[in-house]
Amino acid sequence: MLLLIGATSASAQKVAKYGADFLAGGVGARALGMGGAYVAVADDANAGFWNPAGLNQIESPEFAYMHAERFAGIVSFDYAGLAWPLSERSTIGVSFYRSGVNDIKNTLDAWDAARNQPKPNPEDFITTFSAADYAFFFGYGRTVSRTLTIGCTG
Repeated sequence: MLLLIGATSASAQKVAKYGADFLAGGVGARALGMGGAYVAVADDANAGFWNPAGLNQIESPEFAYMHAERFAGIVSFDYAGLAWPLSERSTIGVSFYRSGVNDIKNTLDAWDAARNQPKPNPEDFITTFSAADYAFFFGYGRTVSRTLTIGCTG
């Protein structure tokens, strides 16, 4: 009986798998063109996203920016990354992400609930708003030995 209870899964509610799913798309044209393989060769300002250990391969300050639109321009995604070498053995990186939907029509004030129909000139009552997710990451890459480089992003 205990085995049967432990073997069944409780599915009382559906929970999202990832809290920051908007970051799953990736950044950088070169990296996106290479797919998941870019993790192994990350060596530019996008390394803070893909593999922060690669930040230390940067020899001078680098900046990267990417703008992408999805679903015929409804959803916009912006990324900016800066990598700055501190010394020959360590580099810091800063990344900014924004994924959002802009100019969403709010028609709640255009409806007359008492008459159960639109207000006269409903377009005068329509406003717009945006909904967006933001993320800021700080990364650090350091060469430990000739064959080992480590990094972290948080």
